[in-house]
Amino acid sequence: MCGIVAAYRRSGEPVDSRVLAVMRDTLWHRGPDDEGLLVDGHVGLGHRRLSIVDLSPAGHQPMCNEDGTVWVTFNGEIYNYVELARGLKARGHQFSSHTDTEVILHLYEEEGEACVRHLNGMFAFVIWDRRTNTLFAARDRLGIKPLYYCDAADWFLCASEIKALLAHPSVPATPDHRALADYLFTGYALGEKTMFAGIKQLPPAHYLTLRGGVLQVREYWSPVYDYNWSRSQEQTISELGELLDDAVRIHCRSDAALGCHLSGGLDSSIVTALAARHRTGRLDTFSIRFDSGRFFDESPHARAVSQHVGTRHWEDHPDPDDLMTMYATLAWHQDVPMPDAAGFSYFTAARLATRHVKVALTGHGGDEAFAGYPAQFQVAFGSTAMFDLGARPRDIPLGRVERLRRLIRHAGPRGILQALARRLAPAPTSDLGDLWIRLHCALDPAANPGLTRGFRSSLGGYTPRHGYLAPLLEAPTDQTLDRAMHHDLRVYLPYLLHDEDRASMAVSLESRVPLLDYRLIEFLATVPPEQKVPELVPKGLLRAVARPLLPNTIVERRDKTPFASPERLWLNAGRLPIIDSLLAEEQTLDRGVFEPDDLRRGALDVQARFTAFNIELWFRLFIDRDPNWTGLVRRKEARSKEPLRVAAAC
Repeated sequence: MCGIVAAYRRSGEPVDSRVLAVMRDTLWHRGPDDEGLLVDGHVGLGHRRLSIVDLSPAGHQPMCNEDGTVWVTFNGEIYNYVELARGLKARGHQFSSHTDTEVILHLYEEEGEACVRHLNGMFAFVIWDRRTNTLFAARDRLGIKPLYYCDAADWFLCASEIKALLAHPSVPATPDHRALADYLFTGYALGEKTMFAGIKQLPPAHYLTLRGGVLQVREYWSPVYDYNWSRSQEQTISELGELLDDAVRIHCRSDAALGCHLSGGLDSSIVTALAARHRTGRLDTFSIRFDSGRFFDESPHARAVSQHVGTRHWEDHPDPDDLMTMYATLAWHQDVPMPDAAGFSYFTAARLATRHVKVALTGHGGDEAFAGYPAQFQVAFGSTAMFDLGARPRDIPLGRVERLRRLIRHAGPRGILQALARRLAPAPTSDLGDLWIRLHCALDPAANPGLTRGFRSSLGGYTPRHGYLAPLLEAPTDQTLDRAMHHDLRVYLPYLLHDEDRASMAVSLESRVPLLDYRLIEFLATVPPEQKVPELVPKGLLRAVARPLLPNTIVERRDKTPFASPERLWLNAGRLPIIDSLLAEEQTLDRGVFEPDDLRRGALDVQARFTAFNIELWFRLFIDRDPNWTGLVRRKEARSKEPLRVAAAC
């Protein structure tokens, strides 16, 4: 896990190494162990290293091939690098390190752009190929690792974080109002947009090439929904179990200390149980809790899993003072306004883990991959009662389609089930899109009376609705549950992964997500919806795999809320006074986004106040460069100097 930057000048003028170094060093937190720079005329690569695999100097980057014609700067991990290196050596390639970075170089030498298809991991990398005057960059299939770029007349720049691009003198910090409209509608910018005009993100599962000054962006992977209707439920469970076990096994490859985040939910618990199989020695696990009611305190469940699996368990207990002390730092690391305080929860868990390990496995992605969100069930089956522990499947009111599916399931051969189930699957309609938006989104900014007329006019008629719904309505499957899950993978998951990446890298911790191994995603795309959620039990397939590994109380939990944090309770109770104070300042009132009269009168509800605060804080840090706020940002100190209350070790 590292921080990378790259620069390319179409004019052929040389890259200034001093500017490139400044860009690179804004990412110190992503790689405090080593630094590297390559300037090759009109091309420059920079790297900050967090040493995880091959801790020796042989892992220094940027790294080149044997004759110095191909160079790479790489962020992430390639989990199947051992197997890939073995094959490359058998084909005559010579290695000078034991790193996964060198595997990328040799694969590129053999296959060029197609090298990405062989990589199983989380990655963003840039390759400079002097032989063909080509800059090649790629991002992993699910978007676990970030890559941003700015393509101007002369300059092409890319980096792991936007702040590194803003450190270049040719890149202005200008807000993108359409991206801000996306944020107000969904909580994050949609598609390639970022909150900054002229700065884009490379989408997940895409690569770009800059050859002869011409930029091209292409998609290289997407899940194929090709359902296997003849495979039994038992076979599906067995095959998934083997895949999941292997995913966790290769995610445990590390030459640095490794542990697990453990919330007590199904996802992190099964990852922890499998990691305990494959990691030698005592496994450390990490959890946080809040004193704001049982909903925010899952520590009994986490402790139960720790005891069952045999880990050494650590807890932290953040409070409102922690949130306010670190909030400017969190916002700076995020690069974008935060829609909620999930980043604070991620950060606190990561801050605890980094005191003991350098790598932490998490359970992120389980809800998106295995059907764990109520909205998925609402649109597919017309109910969310299955999330109530007291509800049995027969108590759940089913829609017409699901009743017919159950009848078919007991009526004849699987071939009939396949043909009829596909015909009965509801087609995408405006009703589906309307319901999905009602379940997830705020008012369309163009029609939101809480926003100023000037801001709404600046959108020029733009609405986020179409871009938001496209992955749902255009998903390559006719099964509504999988349409909903496809949307979550393509739209919601990248936002969650952004949060996790920034919070963990703020404290120089590598965070890994084995439930998002692309082999699992491809396999699940072959599983019919009724096998994914047998008897309409959320994440029923994953529960079946987990049953031999975990206590029944964990397997049967349905009350899990991912990384819940009580910031709204704290705000209502007056425990976050800085928020209302900032919203009352003239600079905020004159910002031109929210109606100033609403801010003066305190007319916004708790969520709207928190949203307005995050937007204004983002403006102060990145657009205004307000020293009153930038001075509160802790960069190099965030990892090691924050006080911790470590509660217990099991």
